[in-house]
Amino acid sequence: MFYRAVMIGITAFWLVMMGLLVRLETHPESTDILDVPVSYVTRIMFRFGQQSLLTVRDDTKVIGTVELRPVTTGTDARAVNFTGSLALPGVQRFNFDGKMNMDSALRMRDFRVDLTMHQPHYHLTVIGDPERKTLRYEVRLGDKLTAGETLPMNAGALESAMAQDLGLDLRGLPVSTAGIAPPVVTARETQIALRAGELEVYQVTVAEGSAPMLDFYVTQLGQVVRAKTSFGYTLDAEEWQ
Repeated sequence: MFYRAVMIGITAFWLVMMGLLVRLETHPESTDILDVPVSYVTRIMFRFGQQSLLTVRDDTKVIGTVELRPVTTGTDARAVNFTGSLALPGVQRFNFDGKMNMDSALRMRDFRVDLTMHQPHYHLTVIGDPERKTLRYEVRLGDKLTAGETLPMNAGALESAMAQDLGLDLRGLPVSTAGIAPPVVTARETQIALRAGELEVYQVTVAEGSAPMLDFYVTQLGQVVRAKTSFGYTLDAEEWQ
């Protein structure tokens, strides 16, 4: 009797494992076996501090570059440095750089973004302070300060400032900033096909509600090798292609 129970248990365990493996091979997107904590992926990125240099493309051509570098700046401090340039349709090519500071639990402390155009010389600086819920921006033409204000960090104030000082009207956008929900971020193990063959990576998905906005792929050494956006742009690390 005991022998029969053991055999039945082994057989049941084997059938369950085979079923999981078949499901994993045939429908990997429908199983949560490969899910990993997002914090695990971010810890890898900061542990190795790999630089990620990505080429930005739209449907037809290269439109810019983005460089990312996560760094550990203290026992309770982390930062992501970024820089690059873009040439969007109907917009002069612009350069940007910035830094996002976080604590060891990856809670944002503050951030700064600088955007520069050269003809005419135009410079926009944005400084965010989530703790005080404020956003400071300054606009310069040449050496002259033409606009600058500290605003509450909410959609209404930002829309008003963009329309009044920057000449940007957001009312025609398909999504209102007032209705954007906090992003949902998930991660899972997967494979992507590169020139050198299949590469084991972590896929991190950023979604607004149930709609994916961004997928980026991180190697086991913390380097971003690919990113795909929902609005038509892809980013690839050239040395992996």
